[in-house]
Amino acid sequence: MLFTAMAIVGWIALAIVAWALVDCALRPPGAFPAAGRQTKVAWLIFLGLALIVQLLFDPIGLLGIASIVLAVFYLVDVRSKVVALTRR
Repeated sequence: MLFTAMAIVGWIALAIVAWALVDCALRPPGAFPAAGRQTKVAWLIFLGLALIVQLLFDPIGLLGIASIVLAVFYLVDVRSKVVALTRR
């Protein structure tokens, strides 16, 4: 039962990081500096490394949690600012 719960948490964490990476890839590059954040390339590198961490390491370990926090930060903060700039 515990293994199943951990597997579900791992798949959810992987999905969140993958969603953030795909979303970042689809956003226009000029909107990131305009929103006062790093460049699109920098975010793609950060989120790509986060996805690699999710695939290679324990998603509930220290590196896994750090990659989830990074992806959630992108989705909540950076994405919302980029979307607000591009929808005008």
